[in-house]
Amino acid sequence: MKRIIKIIGTLLITAALAGCSIPKNPKLTFGKKCVDKGENIVYSYVWLYDKESGLEANETTCEKID
Repeated sequence: MKRIIKIIGTLLITAALAGCSIPKNPKLTFGKKCVDKGENIVYSYVWLYDKESGLEANETTCEKID
């Protein structure tokens, strides 16, 4: 029984981390920033992005939802 719980736990953690992709040249930034994704505006206080391509999100886009 404990083995089954371990397997299920491992699968859940793996599935949760599958959506997190770490870029080749990672950079971490803090502070509320927003990005326009079609009809939706996505915001976060922590952003992980690639240094070379830059961060799409910015503070001025957040004014659309305030």
